[in-house]
Amino acid sequence: MVTNLSLPQKDIVRVYRKRAAIEDIIRELKGGFAFGKTDSSSFFANKARMWISVIASNLMRLMNSTALDDQQQSWTINTFRDRLLKIGGRVSLSTPAR
Repeated sequence: MVTNLSLPQKDIVRVYRKRAAIEDIIRELKGGFAFGKTDSSSFFANKARMWISVIASNLMRLMNSTALDDQQQSWTINTFRDRLLKIGGRVSLSTPAR
């Protein structure tokens, strides 16, 4: 590692590991919860969308820590959504009887 921090080596490694963990959380928020999406011209609407993403993320983390087993706790939001939330269905078209 190259750094300008004047800390002991263990502390430098700890700082960079925390930073990497936060960057992973931000990446998941952007990808799984559309955290970075600001498609409205209204600041309030974008702020409300961001807060909904934060609340959804917090609910997901709460459920992750209380209801999922050890293997499932490492899932990303997209994996969780694909395996547990998406429900298969069949669309059929029927014509009315004459």
